[in-house]
Amino acid sequence: MLSLKPARLLAAAASLWIAAAAPQTISIQLEGGVFRVGGWTPPAEPPAKDLPQIFAVYAGGGSVPPMLGKYAVAAGSLVFRPAFPLAPGVRYRAVFRPPNGVPMERFFDGPRRPSTHSTRVERIYPSGGIWPANLLHVYVFFSAPMTQGEAGRRMHLLDEKGNALPQVFLPVAELWDPQSRRLTMTFDPGRIKRGLTSNLAMGPPIVEGRRYILVIDREWPDARDVPMIEGFRKTFRGAPFERTKPDTAQWRVLPPAAGSSAALAVEFPRPMNYVLLQRMIEVMRDGRPLLGIQTVDRQETRWLFTPRAPWQPGEYRLSIDTRLEDLAGNSIAQAFDIDVFERVRDRIASARTDLSFRVR
Repeated sequence: MLSLKPARLLAAAASLWIAAAAPQTISIQLEGGVFRVGGWTPPAEPPAKDLPQIFAVYAGGGSVPPMLGKYAVAAGSLVFRPAFPLAPGVRYRAVFRPPNGVPMERFFDGPRRPSTHSTRVERIYPSGGIWPANLLHVYVFFSAPMTQGEAGRRMHLLDEKGNALPQVFLPVAELWDPQSRRLTMTFDPGRIKRGLTSNLAMGPPIVEGRRYILVIDREWPDARDVPMIEGFRKTFRGAPFERTKPDTAQWRVLPPAAGSSAALAVEFPRPMNYVLLQRMIEVMRDGRPLLGIQTVDRQETRWLFTPRAPWQPGEYRLSIDTRLEDLAGNSIAQAFDIDVFERVRDRIASARTDLSFRVR
């Protein structure tokens, strides 16, 4: 009489009910904390004691025993439910060992670690509640790096009835700073500039006198793929078109007193582009820029410069890059929406203009 060792008997028995199953595509999956071998169903319910040797899951690396849990066979899958929840940061190894066949192995990562802080929209520019009908850029500042490529479906402009407005922003106008925390969205210039096809067919995105809501979805994931803690809504009203260049002669420069460290203030008759204000104005003395801190407030109608050292009496000047723009994209050098009969420069050259002031 032929004698077989218990292990061989077990393997032979498992081989019988594995081989009896119809050949199918087999895969190992992890869904909702449950491991399963899909595409495989035995012809009869196998003994429960056999299953851990056919399908086992290991936590972490090295030589460790298989995890404890419960097995079941249902709906074309061999299912393993761990006795304890999967741990964040742990890598799991699932092994399916068909007797007399080639073992199958797959690795899975445990759940993401709980977020220690929540991402939100910190602020948006223009910060005021009145936007010109030909507004060009919207800047959104987030509290943490964000997932890129989501703006098209996470950012909406609604009319006063709550209806989403189509084709408001340029389709490929999602621009980010290097830290993925500041988003720049550009309104479709074809709808802003007079005489262009989109402008004639659809009109401008913003109409004077009407109310709008800019909505940013809470489901927008940050760079860790965690949704924001809350959504964002900005209500504003449309204002008349702004089609003229900013005139620096209308700016009001308010010098501080000599010997103080008070801020120099520059006031504008209309709001300016917040981001460009941060880098297109310098305070100069004797041909050299002063070191200090720049801030913008009063809904982008005031620029402040606080020096690192107290002010000395004498002559100073503001050096202003003529590419500085207002909310509608009109630069000091050229209006954005010029007459169709004027010659259009493809690129505005970088130049500077000065405003002098005296500290007493």
